[in-house]
Amino acid sequence: MRRALRGAVATAFLAALLAAPLTPASAADLRIANGGFDEGLTGWSGSHSPGGVTAVVWDGRTTARVADADPDAAYGRESLPGLPATAGRRYTLSADVWADSGAAHLYVRFRDASGRLLGGGANASATGRRWNHLTTSGIAPTGTATVSALIYSGVADVGTAYWDEVLITGDRTDLGVQIESSAPNATTFAGGSAYALYTGTADANPQLAVIDVAGEKVTRKITIPDTAATPTVGGWAAATATDGSVYLGTYPNSKLYRHVPGQSTVTDLGRAEGGYSFIWDLEPGANGKVHGGTYNDGRYFTYGGGAFTTIGAVPVVTGAQYVRSLAHDPAADATYLGTGTNAALIRFDNLTGRVDHLLPAAYAHNSMVGGLTWTGGRLFAWIDRTLLVLRVVRDADGSHTAVTDAAITDVDLHHSPARDGRVWFVREGLLHSYEVATATVRATSVRPGLDVTGYTWSGGTLVGLGAAEDGTRIFKYDPANGQWSSRVVSGAPVLPAAINALGTGPDGRIYTGGYLTGGTGVHDPLLGDGDDGRPDTPTRTGLSQTDSLLAHDGRLYIGAYPSAKLYSHDPADPWPPRLRYTGGEAGSKADDCEPGKGPPPQDRPYALAGGPDGTVYMGTVPKYGKRSGALTLWKEGTPGRTLCVVADQAVVSLAFAGGTLFGGTSTRGALGVDPVYAPGASATLFSYDPGTGAVRPHPLPLPAPKAVTALAEVDGRLWGLAGGSLFTLDPARPQEITVNRLFPDPDYAARPSLAWRDGVLLTVAQDPRHVYGTAGDQIFRIDRSTKALTVLLTAPGMEGLTADRFGHLYYKINERLFRLVAWP
Repeated sequence: MRRALRGAVATAFLAALLAAPLTPASAADLRIANGGFDEGLTGWSGSHSPGGVTAVVWDGRTTARVADADPDAAYGRESLPGLPATAGRRYTLSADVWADSGAAHLYVRFRDASGRLLGGGANASATGRRWNHLTTSGIAPTGTATVSALIYSGVADVGTAYWDEVLITGDRTDLGVQIESSAPNATTFAGGSAYALYTGTADANPQLAVIDVAGEKVTRKITIPDTAATPTVGGWAAATATDGSVYLGTYPNSKLYRHVPGQSTVTDLGRAEGGYSFIWDLEPGANGKVHGGTYNDGRYFTYGGGAFTTIGAVPVVTGAQYVRSLAHDPAADATYLGTGTNAALIRFDNLTGRVDHLLPAAYAHNSMVGGLTWTGGRLFAWIDRTLLVLRVVRDADGSHTAVTDAAITDVDLHHSPARDGRVWFVREGLLHSYEVATATVRATSVRPGLDVTGYTWSGGTLVGLGAAEDGTRIFKYDPANGQWSSRVVSGAPVLPAAINALGTGPDGRIYTGGYLTGGTGVHDPLLGDGDDGRPDTPTRTGLSQTDSLLAHDGRLYIGAYPSAKLYSHDPADPWPPRLRYTGGEAGSKADDCEPGKGPPPQDRPYALAGGPDGTVYMGTVPKYGKRSGALTLWKEGTPGRTLCVVADQAVVSLAFAGGTLFGGTSTRGALGVDPVYAPGASATLFSYDPGTGAVRPHPLPLPAPKAVTALAEVDGRLWGLAGGSLFTLDPARPQEITVNRLFPDPDYAARPSLAWRDGVLLTVAQDPRHVYGTAGDQIFRIDRSTKALTVLLTAPGMEGLTADRFGHLYYKINERLFRLVAWP
């Protein structure tokens, strides 16, 4: 089913603001046929005096020349037949024109279904021997069926003009899906088939794909059902029970689903106990049962006999929010649980309820035990790319301890079941084996070329299934003879990916970054195709989840999660971008910006800014379980560095103003901190002096703000958003802060994500009177002089804001990109 994940806006603005109209969004771009005159005058009809208009090349561009030597005649061409239009909507027309002599005029025109002219908008005119960009608009009158463009030289005009790039848009346009993904998040195997779970979005349900391992193709695709009250977006958990049933664990509704191989449906078993949102892992137990682990209440549960049962305490480990991974020893009926955000590893005896803690002390500062497998008589535990091989020993008093046989670094998450005394995994791109008896690691020369989400054995052949840049791949390797293959699975689901970040590149195109599954979309403003259900251009692969985008000095800079990676891309170069810096490798896991100590490793780069000397600044949220974000400085030719700036607060906004970098903080730390907001803390503004390296706080005259989510330079001053308040200051006198209350603060308790990335402020050159912004599901503009606020649009679920070269605004709702024409 199709549905919206987000309901009504959790936090209301003032009643007057909520009255702002929400106009319908048209689907896809309106494309004037031959708007660039590359096909001569095809599609342009003469509506005035005959002649006067020819197709020529001018200044290296294909153009329409309007030559008017008669002061008693009018010459022009109209883009007929017109494009579909709706009465009551505003349409904006733009064009490039070189007025070699005299004046050139541009009109938008509206016609009814019979072609009768109903009227048009105001005339836009240009003069001057240079390329001018003209814009005009008009509201379609009653009876409108089509809209068209008229390039024109009127009666009493004399002159010659060259026209190019005639473009049109409605007031609000749904540009549709921008990113697609064919990456499975979870995989299990049963009876010669792989069962792969593909994540959807708030408006597109996830799918289960049944993949024939031998034939390497999808034989069945099943859409995961849900309800409007408990929508299913995706899942990270899949397991095959001892009775052959396939189980799936999903989010954000913590539901469990069962699929019986051979059937064409999945059964919704309901929501597991508790008020959490994720089932993170599933593991088969005895007698057809499955065990599961959850976020955010750290619960360990079992499903069997048609019912859910919570096992042990809640949370199963004191302070745990995540049961991130499970492994089951069927001989002992013991389950191993990896928890977070302060990493713990326990053995839970399902017969006696005894809990034994096994995590080696050297890993106590990690945030999560991310993957567990019990195989070959050993426990394999994946912790931040280190694979621990643990021998579990029963002590004389009946307790259990773990002895570390091996600690293998730089290992991908998943590893194979043991066979012939060996376990297989990918390390630094190469397939490796681990021999259990001798604790020996051996590398092969095999490069599987995919992120494996599940392994199995088919006879003597190792099989892995997972995600690659070109879709879902299946990998096969025969240890006996070294033969291997890695092939794309045919028929795998291709689903839209939610947009997580958007920004305008140095090439003027709108870039979007995908949530969870990554990927990058590229939209050419006003030149999209007519299919809003698929991206305009193929999804660019090679990046994980994008959190921020910045155009600076001719490059596109990209901040990506996890590990706060900074990439750069020159639009003239091939994709993918170059990795420049990794914030997840900075700092110490034991530190959290305590006095005299550095930052913890960083994870979510929500803020980017560029300095005049080419330095790129990145503001980040730390790794799970930590509070202190950081400021990263990177410049071409330097290794980059990460600094503590405000202890116990994340850095979520940045802007360069008056030769100084300013940053805004959030009192919300990383996921997994408890309480969510630092007790008694107030978000603040800070400055960083690039010359001296000095960091200076600038407390805001506000009552305990939770976050400063937006900063921008406007007319030489710094503007910022802290909750529902606008503050401004002169960078030369930052202690003199002026505050204007715009609207009530967001409900940060109900929607804590707003404390990371709610607000945006930006300016557009075409409108020097206003500053545009977003906060709390609304787009608004602020008068630069009076600070008066006007809400332009209210749309539940809208996030982000950027502008194209025409001054049009772009935002996103789930997987869809929208354009809003806010002026003239």
